[in-house]
Parts: sequence; C-alpha cells; structure tokens
Amino acid sequence: MKRRGLILLAVLLLALALAPEALAAAGGGSGGFGGGGGGGGRGLGLYILIQILIRIAIFGHGIGAAVLVGLIIVAMLVMNFTPHASRWFGAQQTAGRAARRRTRRRERRVELAAAEAAEDEPAFAPTTVRSQVASLFQQVQAAWDTGDRSRLRHLVAPDLLAEWERRLDDFQRRGWRNRVQMIGAPKVEYVSLQHRGGLAGDRVTCRIEARLRDYVEDGRGSRLKRAGRLGETVRVREFWTLARRGSRWVLQSIEQGAEGAHAMDEQLVSTPWADERSMRDEALIEGALADALPDGTNVADVAALTFEGSARAAALDLSLVDGRFAPDVLEVAARRAVEAWAEAVDGNDGALLELANRDAARQLLHPGDPSGRTRLVVRGPRVKGIRIAGLDPHAEPPTMTVEVEIIGRRYLEDRHTTAVVTGNKSRERQFTERWTLALGGSGAYPWQIVSVASPLVGA
Repeated sequence: MKRRGLILLAVLLLALALAPEALAAAGGGSGGFGGGGGGGGRGLGLYILIQILIRIAIFGHGIGAAVLVGLIIVAMLVMNFTPHASRWFGAQQTAGRAARRRTRRRERRVELAAAEAAEDEPAFAPTTVRSQVASLFQQVQAAWDTGDRSRLRHLVAPDLLAEWERRLDDFQRRGWRNRVQMIGAPKVEYVSLQHRGGLAGDRVTCRIEARLRDYVEDGRGSRLKRAGRLGETVRVREFWTLARRGSRWVLQSIEQGAEGAHAMDEQLVSTPWADERSMRDEALIEGALADALPDGTNVADVAALTFEGSARAAALDLSLVDGRFAPDVLEVAARRAVEAWAEAVDGNDGALLELANRDAARQLLHPGDPSGRTRLVVRGPRVKGIRIAGLDPHAEPPTMTVEVEIIGRRYLEDRHTTAVVTGNKSRERQFTERWTLALGGSGAYPWQIVSVASPLVGA
C-alpha cells in the first residue's frame, strides 16, 4: 500500500508539472480546456507515459519505484523547469512585491494625469473609470457565461467581438458552453490613459485581478476544467484596454498578465496637446510634404541613375530634392505602422489601413494564411532600430525597403480555439520585419507598406 501511495503521489506530481498556464475566462477559447484545442495528442502521450511508469513501479518492486521517481524528476527538470521559470518570472512582472510597488507608483501618476484629462472629459476621472471597469468586467463575464451575444455587442468593441464570436461558434460546434461565475469583486488598478481628443483617440488601460469559477459544460452535462487544473476556480490577471463610446467605456482588447505589462511604461497623454512626440512627428511630416516635388514631377527625372554607398545615403541625397525621402520620415512611418499593427490585432484596422494596403495588412495580421483561420498576435512591440535596405526611385511609384527591428511578444494563434500554433506568448523576443514602402500614401502618410517579406513566427 505504501508503494501504491508513492506511485499515486508521483503521478499527481507529474500531472501538475505538465500543467499549462491558465487562460482568460470571458473571451477565451476551447483550447484551454481538457480535450479541446488540439490537446488530445499530448493528453494521450501523457496517459501512455503514466501507464508505463505505473507498470514499472508495480512489477519492478523497489528498483521499479526508484526508476519511477528518477524518471519523474528528470521529466520535471527537462520538460518543465524552463517554461515554469519563464511563467514565474513573467508573473513577478505583474504580481510580485516589486510589481505591486511599481503599480502603486504608476497609479499615482495616472491619477494626476486623469484629473487633468477629466477637466475636459469627465469619463477619465479615476473614480469613474474604476467603477465602470469593475462593473464592465462583471457584466462581460455574466454575458459570456450565458452566451448572450446581444449583450456582448453593447459591452465589447466590434473588432474584438468578431474574434469572440469565432470562439463562441467553436464552443457551439462542440456542444460546449464555457461557464464563468465571479467569486468576489474584481480588483481594478488604473494604469494608463490616452486623451487625444475625440472618441477615436481616447483610451484607458486597467489592470484587473479576479477569482472566477471557470469550466466547460458539455452536451451531456459533464464538466471540463481548465487543462492542468485540479479545480474549477481560477485567478485571472489581465490588462483591459477600453475605448470611449459616448460617456461610457467599452472593452477594446485584453492582454494576459505580463503580456500587457507594457501599459505600465506607456506615455500618459492627459490632453491632446500634451502628446509631444505625435506633435513632433506631425511637424516633421508636414515639413517633408512641403518640401516634396511638385505634383506631376517624376522622382526619376531628378534622381541619379546610380547611387554610390548605402541606401540610406542615397535616401539622404534624394531628400535634398524631395523631403519625403528623409530617413527621419521613414522612421516615423515605420513606428506608426508598428503601433497600428499592434492595435489592429484586437482593435480597429483603420489606422493600419492608412499605412498599409490591404494585401500587406492581411499579411501582417494573417501571415501565410489566406483563410484567416490564424492570426499573428503582437503585444507591446517597441521599435529598436530601422535600416533602409533598398531604394528604387525609378519604380512607379518610387519604393524603399526597410528592415525594422522590434522587441515584443509575437505568436501565431488559432482564432477559434486561441491555441498557440507557433511562437511563445510567455516571453519577449527580438525579430526583424522587412517591408517595402511605396511613395504616395494618403494625406499625412506619404509612405505606405505595399509588401511584407517577413518569416513566419518561430518558437
């Protein structure tokens, strides 16, 4: 009996060691539950492994038990130490003691900025934001629990709702319902705001902690728990970004734990004229447009047939006759494109489509997938460097090829189940995007991305 107890304890430890991280409740996909999202192969393999180890222990007597324990230790170290360490360090960014002190300092800064913003728009007031977000969180969980799509349309921005409806459709096809119930009130911390004037430019971000009962009810009334969880109770830690709809806030995007920690470092914009970087960018673009060649003048007519030196040097030479070729202008275009790309993952594609044509935007959001079944998720991208790799002033229209070095989280996700297809959502990495931009974009955007030649996401 003692040996059997040891075996059961060892099997339990192995199962816990292989448990994946928990996902969100409302808005989450079937991939987070036992038996869903392509996890069957892994589950079958784990079952076979456990059965083999049990038989080794039973029939191998003392040696078998020792082998079992040794194999479990090796499995835990080799297969799980790195991912668990990564998740632990990621959790410390948003949940550790240092993170809590950082959050309190950030909240004090946000409250000062929010007080200024509230003088122009009362919706930014700290008490208003916290109370509305707490209420919104509870309403969203309740609507998701009952599958009330009509109610969700009132609470969630259209582009995010389109993703959620894919996930609800997937649950429905399986005959499942994701049930979520609040356990106590959520904790809401106000960590970022952007008041650029008008509904399109107003955003707030809140960090939310809550305990929920979260499970799937199948067609037979059986309950499926989150994969790797012993119970139905989960703790969620999320960053919610909200957009203004009149005097109230609606949910625009959700980022999990450390995935959304970049919000703690974002510039606080309390008034439309406080966004100094955007004002500098606009002044730079206006100057470049003022220095552009007259309409009807072909760039190739004033450009040398060949250039000596780097493409950057060639662009600098051309900028003397047409300010739109200045590398600083390219830098603004690339940085704005990266910001618009991140927003378009869950939010409105409008800003991205001002900076990229439809084919390029689709390749950024759904690389190598004409069906659109998957989506490329980028969270908190920061531009670290831009290199002009090529220049063709004789093309019609003229083009520049740029390589943009970015640091952030990037992974390919199944839009129906939210299972990660490739990439890693637990850590940041540096990657390089190679884009071709063509001259002649709309109005304030003289350059537009017309092709994307970036590799698919790696692990």
